[in-house]
Amino acid sequence: MNVLFAVQGDGRGHMTQAIAYREMLANHGHKVVAVLAGTNPSRKLPSFFPEAFDVPVRTFESPGFSMKQGRAISTIRSAIHLFRRLPVYSRSLDMVHNALRETRPDLVINFLEPLVGYYYLRRRSPVPMLSVAHHFMFEHPRYPRIKGFPLQRIGMRRYVNLTGANAARLALSFYPAEDLPAKRIFVCPPILRRQLFQLTPEAKGRHLLVYLLNHGYEVEVEQWHREHPEVPVHCFYDKPGAPPEEERRPNLTFHALHGEKYLRFMAGSGGVVCTAGFESISEAAYLGKPLLMIPVENHPEQHVNSADAELCGLGMRDARFRLERLLDPAVQRPAFDFRAWVDSAEAVAVRAAEITAGVATGRTGQGQPGSMAQVRG
Repeated sequence: MNVLFAVQGDGRGHMTQAIAYREMLANHGHKVVAVLAGTNPSRKLPSFFPEAFDVPVRTFESPGFSMKQGRAISTIRSAIHLFRRLPVYSRSLDMVHNALRETRPDLVINFLEPLVGYYYLRRRSPVPMLSVAHHFMFEHPRYPRIKGFPLQRIGMRRYVNLTGANAARLALSFYPAEDLPAKRIFVCPPILRRQLFQLTPEAKGRHLLVYLLNHGYEVEVEQWHREHPEVPVHCFYDKPGAPPEEERRPNLTFHALHGEKYLRFMAGSGGVVCTAGFESISEAAYLGKPLLMIPVENHPEQHVNSADAELCGLGMRDARFRLERLLDPAVQRPAFDFRAWVDSAEAVAVRAAEITAGVATGRTGQGQPGSMAQVRG
């Protein structure tokens, strides 16, 4: 089976999912023949992503979120930027069309890239598509609901529906849940990168690890450390122009985002603090680390992520960077059965791809999951 990947380049999690999925498919004799990555001027595609594939990564400009002061999503700025760049996005759609025509894949796997979803909505490609994201759990009855953010939640739902247009959907979940055949949804464990499974976590690490999706939160981390200078803290962030490593003060070091280095520091940590991205939560929970989640301001997805993870016992959520909560000897660690759930991801993910492409069951039509029991079997 030949597969084309489309990846939203505006988030580390979508890229690491794609890398891990490629390895899973290769283990079963399937090949990724093309990779398309949507980018926007606010975030540079990290070098680790194209280096992970043996085919060139083709980039095109795609809609993304605009931030306020490097910390919160600006709904108005994001909308203005979207409309201003419509002619550019039209050319991006042509690039998607040409890539499909040139490579003739058996399946497209879309990691929440909106323009590829829009392409499938408008042009109805004959190539079946499987869309991958934890966001598709929004439609699941087990998923928590939050109050507030009315406009943002409407926008997020429309965005998610767009990326999954005319496609089967692989809903990544912190916990096992039933599939939804009527909605063409497979429920799958987190798809995490191989390097994570090669680590041996330290049971009692000395330092705390902080991951910031948006660098504007560095001020809060520095402020907390002034009050707790004896605690070693390593903070990873994606700040433009930041040096690879910078010691701001004794026991407080900031690092430019680096995938393997970040995982090593996580494995050796005594606790993890993150802005509540799905992959960051899953990686810390898999390593059995106490976890504190601070959702990005004005970001309903992260607020739901943190509520969902807290309900199933993976971590604690907070509105502020109160890292001292991780220093409590009685702080909860994730349940061990989370590791078993994650370890089953390859079987579920590969089978879903095969069924969507019609490889396992005989072609059943575009995006039809077939029998959900086959995915579990």
